[in-house]
Amino acid sequence: MGNEIDPVQFGKLISSVETLKEDVKELSGQVHALNAQITGGKGMVAGLLLAAGGLGAGATKLIESWLK
Repeated sequence: MGNEIDPVQFGKLISSVETLKEDVKELSGQVHALNAQITGGKGMVAGLLLAAGGLGAGATKLIESWLK
């Protein structure tokens, strides 16, 4: 009974680790891309809300001036 590892099993382990490393790298890139989209989306939503608020205030002023 030794601490020897079967070379075939060792090769399979190395192959599995390499595949896992590639998968993690790919998924990490996807997470980064999604994070960038979410962050950019928040800025766009805030801009749309500010624009809508400005347009609403302008429309209110216009209607108010017509009713006077």
